[in-house]
Amino acid sequence: MENEGDCGASCANLLRTKYRSSQSVLKEYGHWDKPSEIDAREKFVASHTHHNIFDFNAPLKDLKEFGEGVLLYFYLLKYTAYVFAVLAVFPALPLMVFNGMGGWYIKADVERTTLGNFGLLSFDGSSSELAAAANTTFGHSGKSATTEGAVTALFMSTFNITSVKMAGMDKRQLLVAMSVMDLLGVLIFFAYCCYMFWFVRATANAADRNTTTIKDYSVRVNALPPDTHSVALRDYLQAKAGEGAEVVQVELCRKVHALLALVIEREEALDAGDLALAVLQRSAECYPKVPIDLEVDVLDAKFRRADLEDLIRQEQAAADKNQVVTAFVTFSTAESRYRAMEALPRSLMRQWRMPPADKFDNGGRGSAGRKPVALDVVPAPEPSDIQYENLEFTKGQRAARLVATHIAKYVVLLIGFLVVSLAPALRMGLNASGADTTLAQCAASCTYTDTAGNYVLSDANRALYKGCDSVSGTGTLANKLDCEEQTICYECFCRAALTSGQYGELVYCSRFSGVVALSTGAQALAVLGIVLANTLIQYAIGWLTHLEKHHTRSKEAVSKARGLFITQFINTAFSNLVANWYLPGPAAALPKWLDGYIFGGAYADTTPAWYTDVGRPIVISVFLNTVITHAKIGFWWWWRRYKLSSRFRCLTQEQLDRSFEGHDFELAIKFGQHLYLIFVVMTYSSSMPLLYVLAAVHFATCYLSEKYELLKICKRPLTYSRDLAVYAAGTLPFACLWHLALALWFYSLFGCAKSPLVAGAFKSSLQNTLEGLQGLMSSASELTPAGVAARLTQSSSAHLFLGFLALAAALFVFFTLSNWLALMRWLASLLGCIKDSGAAGEAEFSNTPEFAVAVRSQLLVGPATYSIHANPAYTHAFERMEQLHWEEQELEAKAAAIPEAYGDPAAAAASPGPAAALVRAFSRRSRQRRTAAGRLRARQQATAAAASGWAADGGAGYGGGGGGAIAGNQVAPAPGPGPGAMMPAGFVAPVVFSIPGQGQGVVPTQPAAARGGGGMPRQDPNLVLSFN
Repeated sequence: MENEGDCGASCANLLRTKYRSSQSVLKEYGHWDKPSEIDAREKFVASHTHHNIFDFNAPLKDLKEFGEGVLLYFYLLKYTAYVFAVLAVFPALPLMVFNGMGGWYIKADVERTTLGNFGLLSFDGSSSELAAAANTTFGHSGKSATTEGAVTALFMSTFNITSVKMAGMDKRQLLVAMSVMDLLGVLIFFAYCCYMFWFVRATANAADRNTTTIKDYSVRVNALPPDTHSVALRDYLQAKAGEGAEVVQVELCRKVHALLALVIEREEALDAGDLALAVLQRSAECYPKVPIDLEVDVLDAKFRRADLEDLIRQEQAAADKNQVVTAFVTFSTAESRYRAMEALPRSLMRQWRMPPADKFDNGGRGSAGRKPVALDVVPAPEPSDIQYENLEFTKGQRAARLVATHIAKYVVLLIGFLVVSLAPALRMGLNASGADTTLAQCAASCTYTDTAGNYVLSDANRALYKGCDSVSGTGTLANKLDCEEQTICYECFCRAALTSGQYGELVYCSRFSGVVALSTGAQALAVLGIVLANTLIQYAIGWLTHLEKHHTRSKEAVSKARGLFITQFINTAFSNLVANWYLPGPAAALPKWLDGYIFGGAYADTTPAWYTDVGRPIVISVFLNTVITHAKIGFWWWWRRYKLSSRFRCLTQEQLDRSFEGHDFELAIKFGQHLYLIFVVMTYSSSMPLLYVLAAVHFATCYLSEKYELLKICKRPLTYSRDLAVYAAGTLPFACLWHLALALWFYSLFGCAKSPLVAGAFKSSLQNTLEGLQGLMSSASELTPAGVAARLTQSSSAHLFLGFLALAAALFVFFTLSNWLALMRWLASLLGCIKDSGAAGEAEFSNTPEFAVAVRSQLLVGPATYSIHANPAYTHAFERMEQLHWEEQELEAKAAAIPEAYGDPAAAAASPGPAAALVRAFSRRSRQRRTAAGRLRARQQATAAAASGWAADGGAGYGGGGGGAIAGNQVAPAPGPGPGAMMPAGFVAPVVFSIPGQGQGVVPTQPAAARGGGGMPRQDPNLVLSFN
């Protein structure tokens, strides 16, 4: 009982909040220093100078100040706005007028501008008569795959029926004219794509000819031995470049990923420490006493910073001894650079066949001295474009990461698809609402449609059906007889009427009021699901692309833009389409958990109802995308002003600096989002021409708002190369293929005679070709090879089909011819038939001065070296961090005093010393952090244990001596104190090691008993490595 009382008192004392007088805190830590607004404004001016230099009305060519990537991006926005403005006038405007004249839909909505409103060629009126005919003929009330299949058959059956007049025009001839206008619109867009393809390359090449940078003289050398010597590499490349060649710079890049990760964490620790100290000081100034937890936060941040700085010093000391991963070599002239690439082959076969005398032997040093290696020499990128921390990741490692991130992207896409698919799953008839009644049963037992196809009940049936319902009525007839099949009619009518929007029946159908919420929610979810999934994809793609470890920022930006474009395009354009698609064959092969989500919809073709459930959400999502884009810019505008107005709350200089600065101008994300919108618009604009108008508004307003965002809100963007614009320009033409593929199917729904453009032999050949897909067609839908061939060759779609074939052939030849030529050249080089240097061709050297002349005359644009130490983004990683022993001793003394404040003098007496005090004081807040410091420490401990024979002798070598170097940072174990050394209670023998130039030190470790028996000792994450 006495032990239980002591335990309860100890726990209560531990949980009680402890305080310290504010006077003692201020005396020890000093008063709070107000952040300097002058310094914050100076930093703001340094990173936001363009706010005062450029006016919003500045010419577009002035944006070259931000690099060719930003300049080409705004040219793309401007010219895309122009072309969609033209397409909005023709063909969109006449197509919307003709579609609106059809009058197929009863309600005026977005669907009235679509091709679905055009109606039957043999009928000029609304769909009410068709609905009545379908319900009477096929015996189905409501929307189902069977009903929609009947509608498809009805539309296609008009090929031999005389079409009616609409506004004095023959409806079939008007349809053919509309499809021709749509084809002309595609040709206009394709001409724009060709112009942009030429414009982007011409602008970039002109910039290259007029600009001299260090990459014009430099190469990147891969496949180097890890112990490469710079002098040996210089002599080797000079010899290969020929007489007169001179190498002016050789920069060996070593493994620095761990060092840079530690530096980033140290910056975070410094910010956290400054904030914790400011909170402690301000609390002491405002209150008579402060919680001691605030002081513990300060000490925790200081110990974390000291721990990181010790690890950084170790990495800095080993930076010059780490393995070489690549090298950047700069020649005196561009001609020497070209000759060096000519002399060294790129193909693996030719490298393997090189005589050993022609390979790199590293001056007879190391492994290359014993077995020379063939070097891989390629053109070098700009120094500002290189991500040095990723250079140590090999092609195999990056390929594995690429596969993993692609799998993750597909998972994210699947999640987005499931979100989008919820809407059609909710709409799918009665079963989607939890009913057990099918549409077939309703049609067989109930009558609730009038001659116009509207859901109407007679007075007699209204009373009969409700009385027969087992919940709302008695479940029997008035004469007490069984209602038999009519017990389901009340539910059938209420669900059908409320789902179709007849909310006036809510009083009668009070039991099914939830159907209204379900129907409204399904309509909203069809649109919001696309928007939410796209938002999820945007953040996921950015994080996954960072994990791919690209060597240059431009390639990472292209990968991010490509991933964002492809996933959002698939999600927006096809998720809702596939979710509403009726394909019973593939649906039966899907797993059970996907039942109802994929291929279980109501539409096997693009019938008029398809535009309501599939087309309408796509149009609205495109409009919402424009609204959200501008809302984001408006939010950043408001957020910056809000931060400025509330900057008086800032406690640290870092917080004040951030209140002034704007957000990042993320060019890769913007390219990806605009590309996917172009593809969505082009895919569906043939039948929904309103998309042309929305696209014109989108790009015109985005050009203005994003130009304002760049010049007046965000901070100066990073300099991007042409890669993003080249990728976008090369991708745009394929949007025309998607447009034509969907257009020919949209227009071929209407039955027309065979086109005179198609010969009978071509149609027969096409049908014979499609015979091979007959099995797939029969299992997927009711299509037949003859039916598909007829649809592709009729007068309303044949020219679209021929245009699709011609464009596909042109794009295939254009984009693959160069690849085929490169493949044949590679095969010839493997066989030794030709000499492949890997250079794109002989460069023009007449306009490129010597490197020294370019530097002296200031003709060289950008950095003049590839040294990581001279790169502003990495200089802070190599700043010397002095180790102040007095500061460490003072910090440990403060930590030693903390346990006494928690009222545990017994523990302090049993285990004295600052290290043990630190463990007790921070045991509540110490946690395993998945950080670079933790990962590096784990690797060092594992390597140290292996080097000292821990695995071999069961622990006798741990702390007891041993030799050998620790790989990676050259830290070697030193002789320990031996088994007789005195240690504080609760600790085992420490790890003793030495760092060259910094003396010896020890790492206290936790008891062996706490390691689960025989495990590796673990250093507490909050312990500092102290050196004597």
